[in-house]
Amino acid sequence: MKINIGIVGPEDSVRRIMYVVKEFKDVHFQPFIYEKLEDMDAIFLTYKATVDQWLFSGVLNYSYAIDKNLVTDEIATYPPLHGSSFFGTLLESQLAANTVYQKIGIDTIADEEIEKVLSFYNLKSMNYINSPFKGYQYVNELVDFHKEHFEKGNIEVVITSIKSTYLALKKAGIPVFRVTPSYLAIRLSIELLIERAQVKRYRNAQMAVVGFKVDFNLGKEDDALYYSFRMKHNELDLKRTLLHLSEKMNGSLMQLGDGLFFIFTTRGEVHQETEAEIVSLIKGMKLQLNIGIDVAIGYGESVSQAEQHVRYGFRNRKQHQNAPILIVDEDQNMTLIHEEQSQSMAYRTVELDQKWQSAIKDSGISPGVVSKIEAYATQYNREAFSSQDIARWLQSTERNGRRILAGLERGGLVEQCGESQSGERGRPRKIYRFK
Repeated sequence: MKINIGIVGPEDSVRRIMYVVKEFKDVHFQPFIYEKLEDMDAIFLTYKATVDQWLFSGVLNYSYAIDKNLVTDEIATYPPLHGSSFFGTLLESQLAANTVYQKIGIDTIADEEIEKVLSFYNLKSMNYINSPFKGYQYVNELVDFHKEHFEKGNIEVVITSIKSTYLALKKAGIPVFRVTPSYLAIRLSIELLIERAQVKRYRNAQMAVVGFKVDFNLGKEDDALYYSFRMKHNELDLKRTLLHLSEKMNGSLMQLGDGLFFIFTTRGEVHQETEAEIVSLIKGMKLQLNIGIDVAIGYGESVSQAEQHVRYGFRNRKQHQNAPILIVDEDQNMTLIHEEQSQSMAYRTVELDQKWQSAIKDSGISPGVVSKIEAYATQYNREAFSSQDIARWLQSTERNGRRILAGLERGGLVEQCGESQSGERGRPRKIYRFK
């Protein structure tokens, strides 16, 4: 299935971008043209679910979409104007007037970006007056801003990225040129969006296990009659609710013992709405049936790793009883989801220390094993790994994984870069990486 990228902007800007996209044969580009910024509301209402990433023609419509919560910065971008785009327009203006402009009016570009470019190319002698971008509402002020400085003689020419400002100043007889994204800026922006879409698809395809640890006898004395009948009725009610949740997540529900339920699905099926429904389920079960539920969600490159991360999350539940959901990802980063979805917190359980190096000795490990570990680390994009990872990749015991890592360390092929707190008794697990 091809990646689908939406191109948003006025007709002339979209046409310019569509000229560049011909380079990308394996990606589908869908143009969305509007007359007014407000027209974008209907575009995203209709097509947001079918588009992977969005490329805006400029900072104006991008800012509007962000402020209106039509998109997030994780799935959208726009080509920058402060590099080759700006200098191309500046050169065009000077060739058109057959002069070198010393005083220039600029807008929408940040002051620090202009300063970086001018200092890098030793153009400090060029004077400019800039109106940095403050939001899509401020564009109405730009015409008066440039007119005032032109009439006072502070500027000789205006370089703007806003079409309405360009047309108004041109009508007023002020030398003005419109900066548009360069070919290079557009191509780099498209490459960024393609990479983001590929990473997102890979993450969504990862395994996810949602674990529910249930206390059916919450706050009650242990009573045989209660256990044998009432608890079984509550268990059936809970199973029915979890089965509905599993169906919505396109997952598979399994009961692994008294009070332990797992839903096996993929990461893309676990989103904010799912988390909100799980929080609602926890509250409802506690109020209606007096059932306590701990929830841990584990992600991983395989089902085994995702399940291990669920159990790792359960071992750490006591430290985070105020958070209904605890999420452990493939790097053992933890995220706590509170009842208010906006109040989530993430932290790392693997701390990377400064590398140290031991004397090189014979590792005692065959080249085939080293090659296999390197291949798995590349396949799963793992910079750091533990003996548990080695054991899973090589389908051996963790003791054998520790032996292999010790041999690789003696041979100078890997180095210790941190430790992982497992939540159990004993020493922390050592983390290694290839040199």
